[in-house]
Amino acid sequence: MSHETEFLRRRLPLSITAVATALTTEQIAKKARAATVYLEMKDSTGTPLSLGSGFFVKRNQIATNFHVIEGAAQGTAKLVDEDTRYQIESIVATDKDNDLAVLKVTASGVTPLPLGDSDTVNIGAMVYVVGNPKRLEGSFSNGLISGRRESHLKDLLQMTAPISPGSSGGPVLNSTGEVIGISVSAHCDPDAQNLNFAIPSNYLKVLFAKARHAKPLSQNSRTISAETHYLRGNAKYELGLYHTAIADYDVAIHLKPAYADAYNNRGLAKAALKQYAAAIADYTAAIRLKPNYALAYNNRGNANARLGQYFPAISDYDMAIRLKPDDASPYNNRGLAKAALKQYAAAIADYTAAIRLKPNYALAYNNRGAANYGLKQYFAAISDYDTAIGLKPDHTFAYNNRGLAKDALEQYEAAIADYDMAIRLKSDYADAYYNRGIAQALLGRTWDAKQDFMTAWKLAVRTGNTNLKVQVEEVLRILE
Repeated sequence: MSHETEFLRRRLPLSITAVATALTTEQIAKKARAATVYLEMKDSTGTPLSLGSGFFVKRNQIATNFHVIEGAAQGTAKLVDEDTRYQIESIVATDKDNDLAVLKVTASGVTPLPLGDSDTVNIGAMVYVVGNPKRLEGSFSNGLISGRRESHLKDLLQMTAPISPGSSGGPVLNSTGEVIGISVSAHCDPDAQNLNFAIPSNYLKVLFAKARHAKPLSQNSRTISAETHYLRGNAKYELGLYHTAIADYDVAIHLKPAYADAYNNRGLAKAALKQYAAAIADYTAAIRLKPNYALAYNNRGNANARLGQYFPAISDYDMAIRLKPDDASPYNNRGLAKAALKQYAAAIADYTAAIRLKPNYALAYNNRGAANYGLKQYFAAISDYDTAIGLKPDHTFAYNNRGLAKDALEQYEAAIADYDMAIRLKSDYADAYYNRGIAQALLGRTWDAKQDFMTAWKLAVRTGNTNLKVQVEEVLRILE
């Protein structure tokens, strides 16, 4: 333990350092949610700058991330599940290097959360997180401490407890209800799993010891850092605000031209807007800046695949796998590219590798089922779809695909039951209506089949799915 931490332990109030007993999950949730706030920060014109989380750590003081409040001229804090908004009066202390800030409000009746000793946190320990991801106030989840990582911060706790932008600044608690970390940011890449981080609480203790006179928000840094623009871009990406996310990444790159992560994530936002060529240019820039950037290779592969450029996509996935052989995602994605080239056996080998690395990978089971279907190995396909559904009961595509495999085995009633479930989960699933219509027609239920085909046709017209529209029209002509 550091001398600095020991010094703080002697100086901090007993309420922060006292030994606590284990609480139930329900008790931790109640205690944490009662002290967690939803932060909304604005500039001097009232334009929203950022959303985030925070928590009462003293009677009138809220801890959060520095990037949530950087550049803001005003802001409010609202307790979870309550209507009262507290005006943020001033900044008590900031630590830009460790992305921490303490804000002053005037509140009453709030019980602050005690700070625990993050130096004693072990890998494998259970932790609990409260935050406001995507404006879902007071979301509570749990997970395990999975590692300690070094970043631009001195130290980070990696955990499996899921967080998203909007949860930044929220508390991470141990089994006794003490705060041992402050959520900082999850990786915004859709293929990234369990990349969730927290700033150790002992850095917050150090910040309290260094706190001096409070200052108004308006005196906060007027030049917002590249890192803050990047994190705000991530938050907007998670909210589906892709154009504004790109604008933030643009500024981050302007301020820091060698910012490989900003190029990569700007590529993700462009890909979400189906600007695949522009996304590829960003991923290429990220790779040029960071040649061992496995994630950027994987993402560029995805964009190439979206453009039907399967051989370049496979080349990118090859490189991603070479750089990070324990990542299941590029194996799964390379399997998809090979399946698009009808290299089903090779695709199955990739999906199997992905499943070996990540046994609960429902999507890889579904995709391997589709490759088995392509080889007319229908029983093997159904087995894979069964597993995918067992792992993810709301896996719409797996139900639809299992229906197709049962259709191929002339198990039409069982197929219809799967299409029914797919439609129940996704009421506008045009392909499932079409497939159910085919099964109904093969059972001689012409009226029911026509109803399904008409629904599929309307949905195809609405979504601009020309191929499905033409297929439906041809089948309806046959039925007439």
